[in-house]
Amino acid sequence: MTVPPVAPAVVADVLDALPPRLRKRVDASLDKVASWTVATESGAARAELDADTVLTWTLHDGVLTSADDLVCGCLLAPKCLHRGIAVAAADVSDAVVTADEPVEAVVAEPEVRVEVREDERAAAGELWDACSTVLRSGASGSGVVVRAELLRAVHVARVAGLHRAAATGLRVASALNAARTGASTFDRRVLTADLVDLMLLCHDLRTGTGDTAVLRGTARREYTPIGSLRLYGLCTEAVVASSGYAGVVTHLVDDSGVLWTVPSIMPGGPELVVAAASGPVAVGESGLSQRALGRGGLLLSGGTGSPDRRLGAGKAVRAVSASGADWTSPPLAGLWETPLADQVARAFAAAGQPESHRPSGDSLLFLEGTVLGAAGPAVRLAVGEGQLDLVGAGERTRANLKVLAGATGRVLRFVARILPERPGTAVALAVAGDLVLPADLRHHVDLGLDVLQRSHAPGDGDVELPEPVAVGERVPAALRPLDNVLHRVTLGGRAVAAVASTGRDVAVLAGHGLTGTAAVLADLTTTSRDRQRDAFGRVVRDAGDSFPMAWLRAGVHVREFGQAVAQRAWLAAAQ
Repeated sequence: MTVPPVAPAVVADVLDALPPRLRKRVDASLDKVASWTVATESGAARAELDADTVLTWTLHDGVLTSADDLVCGCLLAPKCLHRGIAVAAADVSDAVVTADEPVEAVVAEPEVRVEVREDERAAAGELWDACSTVLRSGASGSGVVVRAELLRAVHVARVAGLHRAAATGLRVASALNAARTGASTFDRRVLTADLVDLMLLCHDLRTGTGDTAVLRGTARREYTPIGSLRLYGLCTEAVVASSGYAGVVTHLVDDSGVLWTVPSIMPGGPELVVAAASGPVAVGESGLSQRALGRGGLLLSGGTGSPDRRLGAGKAVRAVSASGADWTSPPLAGLWETPLADQVARAFAAAGQPESHRPSGDSLLFLEGTVLGAAGPAVRLAVGEGQLDLVGAGERTRANLKVLAGATGRVLRFVARILPERPGTAVALAVAGDLVLPADLRHHVDLGLDVLQRSHAPGDGDVELPEPVAVGERVPAALRPLDNVLHRVTLGGRAVAAVASTGRDVAVLAGHGLTGTAAVLADLTTTSRDRQRDAFGRVVRDAGDSFPMAWLRAGVHVREFGQAVAQRAWLAAAQ
């Protein structure tokens, strides 16, 4: 059994109590946890490490929340290696900042914009310093001590009310742990993106740039009154997240064409999808399941909604079932009347917003076109003068798309989620149109939940499949030299950038007119080598902001440049 999870501040508190010689041994001793047998019962956990040593946890809601609640029976306690190993090997609890827990609607009062407080600036500065240490060490060199300092800064940020920064900091800490253990879930691009987001957020907080409320974030999703709505089911999306959550999200449309969502997300794996789809809707007492709501409707009174257009489930909310509408009837039909170029622009604009303020529906595409056939694992769809590829996010979706690939010549309507980094490609969620569907699949087919048969999607004959669409690269060629250095620093730290020779790349970029990219790359390389030496020739440890700022500028440059190129490529593929 694994050791109990810990609160972020506990890791730093326990490691700070260790003598330096023991602190250096923690990383090399983490494998010992595998031989521990931890028994948990009635708010406590206990592990007998040997005949004379017992480690005891006092837990609160299953989490170790204080360093004093971890007691070791050895002679060196509390400054012993056992306590350091126990907290370093434990998962970090995110009990306060939870993204998908089903909570009762919390009505938020309109916030008057105020300046960043001094304690918030101090917390942002501490988090910035912790991220700078991670950059100098790299993911490969960030052991438990570096991770503990980051978790301490996360705790300080959470106490100061910087919930968005705290949540991002926890993701970075988890990624560093995954890199240390060699977990398959580690993705250097995700870690780099999270570090860029966190450092940019800290920079804005320290300088007071931007909307203070958005910069702070919220501990729990806040809801404001939205009154009465007549809602129509659009589709139900199956969700299986890499963070360990699964379930469904039902998309709804009101009379004015605004998209809303009702989620049913729980900790677990793909096996929860079917149960969540058949489970009751938490909003009101309509008696509808999530799958039935996706094909039906809802009359909502006293409703509440969050900034990302999620419907609240407070006690004052009343909802009764109502009739639904098909995709060719208003207000659903209006979703397909928006030009595809405007839909793509909306999706890219949404990608730049914080998750708490990013409406889920803004990343959806509403496509209508003729099925051309299969393009590898995707379905090729002729949309206007262009072509798009639709892929599946799960086994059932991929099986259904394989059936739809045989419906050549038929005109279909899709609800899909854009993949910004893959121009001309979207994830298909639901389909309707020229299909032969049974009564239980009225209006549309949820590709992640329903099962299509060959008889439901007969083809109209052979259609010659055109040449493959040129799909843009995940990273444009012009950005690749800067992108490579950016990720090498994330993995290997400052020393990797210091030994890299980028003079030729800088000259090539400048020769092609990309003087801005060339300047950013040159600055990153220069600051990585800018180290002073003392009178004895020894390198003086750099604690300034020159290198972290250069890396952050490079990260923002790659992100914004890449998104602009991807948006242009997306529009070119769709036209």
